[in-house]
Amino acid sequence: MKITFLEHSGYVIEERDKALIFDFYKGTLPAFSNRVKVYVFASHAHGDHFNKRIFEWEGQYPDIHYILSDDIKDRGPEGKCTYIGPRRLIQLDEMEIQTLRSTDEGVAYLVKLWDKKIYHGGDLNWWHWEEESKAYNEMMRRKYQHEIGKLEGEPIDAAFLPLDPRQEEQYAWGLDYFMRHTQTRHAFPMHMWGQYDICSKLLASPVSGPYRDRFMRVDAPGQVFLI
Repeated sequence: MKITFLEHSGYVIEERDKALIFDFYKGTLPAFSNRVKVYVFASHAHGDHFNKRIFEWEGQYPDIHYILSDDIKDRGPEGKCTYIGPRRLIQLDEMEIQTLRSTDEGVAYLVKLWDKKIYHGGDLNWWHWEEESKAYNEMMRRKYQHEIGKLEGEPIDAAFLPLDPRQEEQYAWGLDYFMRHTQTRHAFPMHMWGQYDICSKLLASPVSGPYRDRFMRVDAPGQVFLI
């Protein structure tokens, strides 16, 4: 698979004649062949995960389909959109798409494409904020661990996971829990707000020891990985 980091939580996965675009809100797409079928995923309606400009791509990529969280109110091209809520399982062409319930808004996606499994978390994360109450943070912990529990032991080829510097010392709690409870081969950070040095922070931390060799360091938009 060829994987391109766009910006923030945006990634593109290219595999054979398919291109999967997740949570675009800005950035530059790779150049696709006209023979490629393009699938555009949006995990929820927040402006840093969804940009209605994606609907303009229909003119550029005639073979395109949109898979959108059902909290998104913007309507895309008729007949080319699938709106999906949490905890659903659907078949779309060669893909099986499972959704989890976010701890914020919308959904997370687990996509099975041929022999590959791809996870994009959206805003499903262990959100712990020092300014919130103990009860709120405990609720976030329980909700996150409950959802990830549905993937317990799941073999995943590529997982895209929040690593948010705004959470201060709790910045890696969600990613760390995910990596310890799934069989993920490659973990890609997202939701970093341009602070890419947080990758170095995690790699230098003893907490990442069990999965450091599976963590893919991101340094800048446009970075390409081949896995």
